Amino acid sequence: MLSTILIIIVLIGLGLWAHDAYARGRLLNNLPPAGDFIETDKAVLHYLSANTAPDADKPVFVLIHGSSANAHDMMLALGDGLAEIGTVLAFDRPGIGRSRNKVPHKQMADPREQAREIHKAVKQLGYANPYIIGQSWGGSTALAYAQVHGEEIAGTIMLAPPIVPWYGPDFWAYRLVTTPIIGPAFAHMVLGKYGSTQLQPGAERAAHPEVTPDNYVYDTALALILQPHVFIANATYAINLKHNLADMQRTRGDMPGTFERLMIIHGDKDPTVSIKWNALPFISARPDVELIELKGAGHLLHHTWKQEIIDQIARFMRDGKVRPGHHKLEKQG
Repeated sequence: MLSTILIIIVLIGLGLWAHDAYARGRLLNNLPPAGDFIETDKAVLHYLSANTAPDADKPVFVLIHGSSANAHDMMLALGDGLAEIGTVLAFDRPGIGRSRNKVPHKQMADPREQAREIHKAVKQLGYANPYIIGQSWGGSTALAYAQVHGEEIAGTIMLAPPIVPWYGPDFWAYRLVTTPIIGPAFAHMVLGKYGSTQLQPGAERAAHPEVTPDNYVYDTALALILQPHVFIANATYAINLKHNLADMQRTRGDMPGTFERLMIIHGDKDPTVSIKWNALPFISARPDVELIELKGAGHLLHHTWKQEIIDQIARFMRDGKVRPGHHKLEKQG
């Protein structure tokens, strides 16, 4: 009797596994095309690029995406506008999107480790002195980039970045998929079917009180997050971020090369990352930093305020430094 029950359980599990793989396959076979790949010591990184024709006088912009996203998100938002100014390189963070880790996800969960691997790739591609632009989790990575390579970059622009560690429980799905045995099983049996129903609602929640662009889920290849190994990596990063931010806080006052070269752009209506908890305490600790508060902006500000953000980046470049302090910006028109 017991053996029969076990056989039934195994067959059900295999059926769920196969069906979920089929559902994921249909989603992943219908995505915007991949870009290029480059190998570093600890990762194989996928990246998209624009305006890469050699020109020593052109600025270089390195775009770093947020949690659950990938390089398509940042390229869709800012790629075209910045490509009119200089070279654009948008990376899938290590372990996310189409990138792969060569080391355990826990080791790569530190934003400083991710910044180091991306910087290695930038240098291998022949670029120097880039501007680093990161959104959300990518904003944390941008800050980490400034901490570990501040003297090798032109400036750092953080869009809605988590900066200060927070308290409270982790998202249940992240805890589940990082649980040994149970987690990988869930990721392979349920993630594709359940996750596909959450892509659009999740994007809408992030954009609130604003709205996502038309065709956002497809154009940003958002379904890449439903790959089990990617979802597990993303969950590992999310769970460990607050601990790594706590460690990063200890050295934020000692960041050579970053004086008046750090800019934060953050919406005052962001439902995901609080401007009051993150950006405001940071500029109190670092009064040389510029904070631009976008009135009415949510977490997807890089899509909903793209021209305003590009204009502020261009002004930063022209001046060669930021305007320290807290400034507010309202939508025009």
